[in-house]
Amino acid sequence: MSYPIDNKGTVRLGEVEVKVPTSVSPEAQAYLASNPWGDAPMPDEPIPMWYTREATDVAFEGLNAMAQQMYPVNVEETTIAGVRCHRITPETIPEENRGRILLNMHGGGFVIGSGCLVEAIPVAHLAQLEVIAIDYRLAPEHPYPAALDDIVGVYRAVLETHQADQIGIYGNSAGGFLTGQALVRIQQEGLQMPACAGILSAGGNLYDFGDSRQIFTLAGFYGSQSFPLDHELSEVQAYLGGADPHDPVLAPESADLADFPPSLFITGTRDALLSATSNFHRALLRAGRDAELVVFDAMPHGHFYALHLPESRETYDVMVKFFLEKLQ
Repeated sequence: MSYPIDNKGTVRLGEVEVKVPTSVSPEAQAYLASNPWGDAPMPDEPIPMWYTREATDVAFEGLNAMAQQMYPVNVEETTIAGVRCHRITPETIPEENRGRILLNMHGGGFVIGSGCLVEAIPVAHLAQLEVIAIDYRLAPEHPYPAALDDIVGVYRAVLETHQADQIGIYGNSAGGFLTGQALVRIQQEGLQMPACAGILSAGGNLYDFGDSRQIFTLAGFYGSQSFPLDHELSEVQAYLGGADPHDPVLAPESADLADFPPSLFITGTRDALLSATSNFHRALLRAGRDAELVVFDAMPHGHFYALHLPESRETYDVMVKFFLEKLQ
């Protein structure tokens, strides 16, 4: 899936031209005008992302360093409930935030992203509270339910030292899907629900990502189709490992949502998972739950990984405001 794009970021969809909107920042306009793939041909078959771990691990390390420079925090690698985690704390924690804590699940299509802290570092710094980034096990080596076992195990351990209303959980992309799935598991296991959840660029099922996935790639209007729907070697199939994607744990939008905590959804109008994110948001509204959806114009999937964008800072500000309002 690719579209012709010129050096001004104008995309040609047949006879229709889609220009970079003036509603976004100059930095975002330049970001959207860049085409990292240039004129390189797309592969005949998508390359499974776990084949690219060595390169993506280096990229994530660079993002971590950039985040740390922009948002200074203390980072400590630790083990909680047998799971590798990173404990991220701001340089100072005000008295009212002592005891408050967030659990973060990184993105990466369920198959890459170990050690990625780019979602956790800015939030810890801006919210001035502790964030635990959970380095859950990855597929294909560790298919479902390994990642959820890790997340729920860490949540159980944190419950031993914190009240449930002091805890929030959030994640982007695969981490956002895992956030919704973890909430169903937490409910099924009779544990107290956390105070709030952030589900970023992610939906409530793994079998139908909706209309936007037919139009956009993970990079918006262009780029490799790295999150395929119809290929046996897809990241989703690797994660599922043969499990039924219609199981309510794996499809939380079809689960009993009556006890879901207040949830924040964030996406963009060029996000491949715009439809999936908005559909999960609507499912919570239908269940009468407190759910908030924020959509950024022209932003692609997980845009806030581009830390230099004003839209990314706004995204983190939205997240921090929501979490601080909900945590006790």
